[in-house]
Amino acid sequence: MREGGLLGWSTDALVKLDDEVPGILSRVLTAAPPRRQAIFASLAAREEKADFNKAHEDLFPSSFAEVVRHRRANDILRHSFGDVPDGLPGLLTQIGDRPLPRAKDYLALYDLLTSDDVRGAEALRASGRITCRKLEVLLALDPRWRHAHTLDRIDTGAEAMTFNRAVTFIQSVNSKASDEVVAEAIARMGPTSSLPRLLDRLLRRADRLPPHPVPEGDNELRPLASMRDLLEAGRKYRNCLAHRLSDVAAGKMAVAEFRGECLVEFRPTRPEGWLLREVHIERNRPVPLTLFAEVEQKCDQIGIPRIDDAGGGDGWKSYRRFTGELEWG
Repeated sequence: MREGGLLGWSTDALVKLDDEVPGILSRVLTAAPPRRQAIFASLAAREEKADFNKAHEDLFPSSFAEVVRHRRANDILRHSFGDVPDGLPGLLTQIGDRPLPRAKDYLALYDLLTSDDVRGAEALRASGRITCRKLEVLLALDPRWRHAHTLDRIDTGAEAMTFNRAVTFIQSVNSKASDEVVAEAIARMGPTSSLPRLLDRLLRRADRLPPHPVPEGDNELRPLASMRDLLEAGRKYRNCLAHRLSDVAAGKMAVAEFRGECLVEFRPTRPEGWLLREVHIERNRPVPLTLFAEVEQKCDQIGIPRIDDAGGGDGWKSYRRFTGELEWG
């Protein structure tokens, strides 16, 4: 039992119509989905757009109750909407037996088909059963990314808006990720593909990385200034660098390689500047203190500051000197 009665928000209106023309309730309950959904859509139009309906009251000499009781699905729709846009009966059939939870969702379908949003209408047609959730996702999605593959993989309107912003970020760092390229990538997704993996593939081709704090041409400290350099370094050092690509692309960190022995991580500071943050070796093992000290000395030479480890006392320094390694994680 749904809130509002057996047929949700439409129950009260149908009861009133049944009082006017007996048999409407039984007709609705036994009707096939196309006719039943046409009735729900017409009730929604009358409930949500009273002024809209008055303009079409004279299209049929019969009352609305008589039309609902005796006429076909298209006649019922025309009585409330006037012109019935192409595809509306088909989309209504995809809803199933029950009415959508909100009357305004039917008007959203009508508005979609009377607009120029071809992508949105096609996405709904190809996405199976139409639900309130799918309509929420569709309306929240940027029209460029409306497709059955996005409707099937996004659960809420908030998630759809997050996806919109994620694509905007990708397009800001990848000059080749045009609207057409992104839309085509969505359309070509396979059954096991996911939207996060799609975005990750586009990120790995980013070619608009922020300026690197380490200058080119140094014999010891080499800036990893392209996605290709970063991916190769991730494979070489077998660490989590491949999962930090978005941070690099967003300018939240930068990475360089020191003498082919370790990766040097930098973080931005305010005002504009960079700070030596960390040193990493293969598989994120502890870094020898001597190597870390050499990296610090190199950064001092090129003018990149670091955190001053003053304090701790002689005991701490002796401990670090004796263990000969630096833990990080």
